[in-house]
Amino acid sequence: MKAIINWFIAPYKTVRSEFQLFLHLKNQETTSKEEKMRITQLQLVNIMLLVIYSVFFVAFFVYIGLLFVAGWYALSGIIVGLIMMSLIRVMQKRYLKRRDAFIKNDPTIIES
Repeated sequence: MKAIINWFIAPYKTVRSEFQLFLHLKNQETTSKEEKMRITQLQLVNIMLLVIYSVFFVAFFVYIGLLFVAGWYALSGIIVGLIMMSLIRVMQKRYLKRRDAFIKNDPTIIES
């Protein structure tokens, strides 16, 4: 049960750690103005992903409630919610591999 709960809240933990990293990077004196602008853009992307994930997260539980009221028709909403949350998690993992390269504007440092 704990693994299931962790699966649902992992994107929130990732965004929280990203914001802590971004705050640290912005406060460094060696960070240029262009890098700070890219960090701000990444913060907006993280907020956008979190909002979209939250919409599907809430809809997932609403459709679980509707499953008891509307019957099997609500199962399609549950399936779509799980698929979309999975896609957002995959996007987030791919984004993490390219984050540092985007900040430094250097495509050679993309992690494998």
